[in-house]
Amino acid sequence: MKQASLMKTNAKRAMTTNAQKACVVIDCLVTALGSEPSSSLRRAQILVDIDEHPGSTQTEIMDRLAIHKSAINREIDWLFNYGCIMFQDNVKDARSKQIYICGYSKKALDSALEYSENSHEKLKFFLRNMEKLLKQEKATLRDAKIIAALYEKKEADKQGVIASLYGGAHSTQNRALGKLLEIGLIEDDA
Repeated sequence: MKQASLMKTNAKRAMTTNAQKACVVIDCLVTALGSEPSSSLRRAQILVDIDEHPGSTQTEIMDRLAIHKSAINREIDWLFNYGCIMFQDNVKDARSKQIYICGYSKKALDSALEYSENSHEKLKFFLRNMEKLLKQEKATLRDAKIIAALYEKKEADKQGVIASLYGGAHSTQNRALGKLLEIGLIEDDA
């Protein structure tokens, strides 16, 4: 176990830019969200909030993050169906359930937190700012990875950007790039 910790420490030291760290954090969040790069930044924020406030109810999460009830219902259902969270009976109020992060999500989120100085607030700040930067109604972790990878490389050809993303259909990767080109967040010199 000490060797794994030493390797992580050395890897963090080797990263010299915030963009490199952002890419690793995004990768950890993708893993925490069932290896779904199409997960929204909002869903990632909810998962981080649940980890920061274990045992919260859905209403408490909704109030802290200022998310509409129907949206939080969908996101909590998704997180539960993907095995990211679990419910326990609320001893204070039998009408609600307490929510906890669990399994692979907890492990991956802990890794993301290591790069955020173990601060949930810093990780949520990163996600909120990335959401503002992307200027999309439902920005995804894939979109965030494109921006972080391009920020690191400054310039890259389309295939180079796609290679840095997650597996999956090229049409999905191309669509994500196309969205960012359309809103003017990135430029195509070709």
